[in-house]
Amino acid sequence: MLKVGLSREVITPVRGIPLCGYFNPRPNTGILDDLCIRAMIFENDGVTSGLVVFDLCFLSVTLINKIKAGIKAAGMKFGDNLMLSATHTHTGPYIDDFFGVKADAAYLEMLKDKAVSAVRQAYASLAPAELLTGSVKNNPLAFNRRYWMKNDKVLTNPGKLNPEIVKPEGPVDTEIGVIAVKQDGRISAIVTNIVNHTDTVSGDFVSADWPGRMEKCIQNSLGYDVPVLTLIGCSGNINHFDVSTKKDQSSYAEACRIGAGYAKVVAGMLKTLKKMPVKNLKITSREVTIPFRVISEAEVKKAKAVLARVSATSSDGNMTSEGLATGDGPVARFFAEQLVEFKKKCSGKSRKFSLVSIKFDDKLALTSLPGEVFTEIGLAIKKRSPFKQTWPVTLGMGECGYVPMAECFTRGGYEILPVVGGGPKETTAQLLEQETLKNLKR
Repeated sequence: MLKVGLSREVITPVRGIPLCGYFNPRPNTGILDDLCIRAMIFENDGVTSGLVVFDLCFLSVTLINKIKAGIKAAGMKFGDNLMLSATHTHTGPYIDDFFGVKADAAYLEMLKDKAVSAVRQAYASLAPAELLTGSVKNNPLAFNRRYWMKNDKVLTNPGKLNPEIVKPEGPVDTEIGVIAVKQDGRISAIVTNIVNHTDTVSGDFVSADWPGRMEKCIQNSLGYDVPVLTLIGCSGNINHFDVSTKKDQSSYAEACRIGAGYAKVVAGMLKTLKKMPVKNLKITSREVTIPFRVISEAEVKKAKAVLARVSATSSDGNMTSEGLATGDGPVARFFAEQLVEFKKKCSGKSRKFSLVSIKFDDKLALTSLPGEVFTEIGLAIKKRSPFKQTWPVTLGMGECGYVPMAECFTRGGYEILPVVGGGPKETTAQLLEQETLKNLKR
């Protein structure tokens, strides 16, 4: 018999802790809405697994390992069967040293304790449940953010109504997947798998972005506080910006609009979901080694020339997507600095990540991918998977950086630029696709 347990913990930081997500730190000056950890534990015929979703920009392997050690110390032996993922909000705190900003040690300790508590509470709350699932191809709020320009190069976020735009570089995975957990005659939790970036709010206020607003709207439609776990699909090259309009799309109002839009889709699906009896719950995990890119001396020389040309004072202030598109002084200097540091700290080295797949018979598989994986990779995994439904979960079990397809590295766009802690090797997309499909073998 399938059992499900649920819990939620608030992890909102105190005022002043910097927010992660952009290229410069932003000490937070208040709260728009709370950040949470949401835990869902599955148990079936002695097999225990589950999802732990964090309203954070990303998770580090170091933090994941500390959480898993805490779960084990608390007497729960199933830590390796859990999939931990981030919603990728750009208005949550740093959880690792990144872009020269130190993570707050006290916050990290609280985060670890709250994660263990969430898993413990969910495990203690296990009760008989049935799952209802379904999906629709209906995502009008997402756009491929990389565009072919008239100069035959690709530009990321080229700006609204830019006359140099030719067409998007690639597609959008428009599938929205939903799992509804039904217990005691009502829906007790919802899981969604949605392909879109979580970067609509901007500014220096704490927010869970559109996943948090979506949860509130779904709760309002149901009339009670059902937890909604948002699993972000392959959206490394996808965001909410519609370049065909002048409309400002960087605000809390935009997070509310997108959250409400997705809530309408999800709530509309609830009556059409099909029961998914679960006979066999299976978890497969494999460790993969992801090399960093190798940086040449010629690339370092070019970067140092930029540093000599662009003064450090030009780096003051916020670096926006428009600045990234035009390659202005602060942005050019930032990426030059990052390349030089990447050469020293990362070039030629490698990291290890766990790929976790949670499988429900032959019907549904949830499968983790570390980093910000491009949408084409998720589509390829879905196409080749032996399961009736496969939902890739990016920013799962760690962060390796942007994962473009190999051909993107000659085209342009800032996702291909190496930064400390990111910059996986050009063949990483192929590696993740191959290893994930091995994980998904029945």
